[in-house]
Amino acid sequence: MHSPSTPAARRRRGATAVGALAVSGALLLSPGLTAASAAPANAAQANASQANAAQADAVAAAASQLTLADTTFAVGDSITAEYATDRPTDRNWVAVYPASAETPCSGCGFAWDYAPGESGSVSIPLNDRSGDPLPAGDYRLEYLYDDGWTRVGEPVSFTIEGDVAVPDPEQSQPGDPAAPVEIDPVATDVSTDGVIHREGFSVEGAPEGWTVESETDAGDYSAWTFTTRADWTGEIDEMRGRFARPLGVLAVADAQQSGGALDTTLTSAPVSVDGLASARLTFDSHYRGAAGQSGVVSVSFDGGASSEILRLDSESVADDYDARQMNYAQDVVVEVPEDAEEAVFSWQFTADEGARYWAIDSVAVHEVLKATEARPTQAWVMSDIQGHPADFEHALGDYSEIAPEADGMLLVGDIVNSGTSGEWQEIYDVMDATADIRPRQTVAANGNHERYAPGGFDANMERFFAFAEREQPWAEYVIEGPAGDLPVIVLGQEFGSPTDVAMSDEQVAFFEERLAHWTALDKQVVVMTHFPLGDTVSASWIPGYHGHHQMNDRLTSILGNYPNAILFTGHTHYPADLGDWAVQRRTDDGHPDGFRAINTIAMHIEWDARGENTAGISEVTTRDINQGLTLDSYGDRVVVTAYDFATDEQLRQVEIANPLVAFDADVRPAPENPDPENPDPGTPEPENPEPEAPGNPGGGSGDTGDAENPAADDETAAGDLATTGADLPWGLGLAAGALVLGGLGLALRARRNA
Repeated sequence: MHSPSTPAARRRRGATAVGALAVSGALLLSPGLTAASAAPANAAQANASQANAAQADAVAAAASQLTLADTTFAVGDSITAEYATDRPTDRNWVAVYPASAETPCSGCGFAWDYAPGESGSVSIPLNDRSGDPLPAGDYRLEYLYDDGWTRVGEPVSFTIEGDVAVPDPEQSQPGDPAAPVEIDPVATDVSTDGVIHREGFSVEGAPEGWTVESETDAGDYSAWTFTTRADWTGEIDEMRGRFARPLGVLAVADAQQSGGALDTTLTSAPVSVDGLASARLTFDSHYRGAAGQSGVVSVSFDGGASSEILRLDSESVADDYDARQMNYAQDVVVEVPEDAEEAVFSWQFTADEGARYWAIDSVAVHEVLKATEARPTQAWVMSDIQGHPADFEHALGDYSEIAPEADGMLLVGDIVNSGTSGEWQEIYDVMDATADIRPRQTVAANGNHERYAPGGFDANMERFFAFAEREQPWAEYVIEGPAGDLPVIVLGQEFGSPTDVAMSDEQVAFFEERLAHWTALDKQVVVMTHFPLGDTVSASWIPGYHGHHQMNDRLTSILGNYPNAILFTGHTHYPADLGDWAVQRRTDDGHPDGFRAINTIAMHIEWDARGENTAGISEVTTRDINQGLTLDSYGDRVVVTAYDFATDEQLRQVEIANPLVAFDADVRPAPENPDPENPDPGTPEPENPEPEAPGNPGGGSGDTGDAENPAADDETAAGDLATTGADLPWGLGLAAGALVLGGLGLALRARRNA
């Protein structure tokens, strides 16, 4: 999970760690190495510890101090400090930070050790997070309180002197994060992407043909307002900053900032739906509910009466905070009346004084993708096992029942807890024990936990490479199955520093070339890397997540040109029921639909954010979990389904159409032998559809939601997308799947191109 600079991260990595090492404080380059000592005694303690993160600038206790015998050290030295305090705890700690970090924060420090009791000393190696010596420069030693970021005493500054090692010209070096991305976005149109109309917003006012009406007197936020994320959160945050989907300008209805009751409606321009049997409305949505507040989406056809297709209110959404409705993508399918030519959509926000807000962006109207009966190329997808071989083996057993004919297994990092040989042997033992039920091909990415064992970055990576059966962090694989080839591109940390995922220009060039190659072949491409990119999946709206990838902006810009790219990332351990479990990430200069990003959840410990404001946000452990995904590739779409292996439940499902191949739209059939002299023969009666098993999509191209919590999904029967088989019990779904798959007898093939 988080970078190894804080004890709070230690809890994430190993609150129930198996086989964790006990080492001296001088070797504590990673919290994952002594996880047991950092586990909170109870949830309240965890919450209290994390809450301290928002108090980093609190006044230090006058009777607490750090003392250094010297303030100048050589590259490769250790630093020894004496400490004393009148606020002793077993989890006070001392950490090395760069002088440029104004306050202690998660992910921005280096080596650390606990400083228990009223007084004592600590000795800490002056190394970065991967065990390499820190370069010459100015640094600071922080004395912090109880696994949090509150200062116990004032920090002490020191300097590291010495020559930086001269890079070996024969060795690859970290690349240039600011290198220009010169890629033309992939060209698509309605015949391949199924998008009839897209609409963004401008601060200049409503788009052409759109209208805003309000029953409220003029004033700030007295109606739907077009603003930027920065301006909207300038006066007050209160979870507004979590809306990370908007590209630039968003539309906001904000009763809290209007200062009174609010009743305002945003209405679209007419959109052609001629010839369609159904249409699909999608938009980015950030809704925080309150008593006396509602958000209603309606549609009218050809100037007729409006029909409600989505309602957000106290009956369907939890007041004050509903995890599903924050940073979400609403996805509503509506039946189009016969002979209808145009549709107009409206968003009405009604709220009493003191209520909350609703923000939207990236409105699009789509054709609806017909269901498919094809047999998919399948993969199991999982991450963050973190030294829990029993959970891993349990999950593989469940996978073998859910998708027994899967063609590949994708491990998206943090397979082990620290990277020791013993931990890897536990994974090998599980792999051997499940050889008869696993897919024949395994694809692995390295995470942060693979590099924490003593011996340095290179030694740890060698053990990962032995498991992955390759010689470098990046690679290309092809998973072959019934629906054709599924290309998988793996990216990973190549160097011990300067960030968690430092990459060479060579790795980025490889990524660009192979992504372009598969795009030219009209393929959807799976990209897997352990750390999320900023402003993609859950938790990545937190500013610190933008810095894990050295190439964060460069990679985001590359991916933004490819709407056929699907990025799988782990690391955050955030719940699958959050609104941003799966997102559509757009970029300024890329394709208007951007790329998809999906959180691979975790097989060990769930985390979530706490706090009203993005600045000073804290993160807490919530429970132990064992969860993962399946991926079904049909050629014209990919379906990703999230499962909980501990409770035997299906959690979420999202369908992503391939925007590079012909879009099989749900259109009204043309009459046979049309004759203007004879009466209209009418529309043929639809055939009775067969029940569908989970993973066999029934049309649409969005998130099918949560069968256990319909109030958290896109509401109303007309607009509910949970009609693709996602609501079927596992047993019924698996039985149906077995009937379909049982007699096909297709030989599995697998190959890898490194």
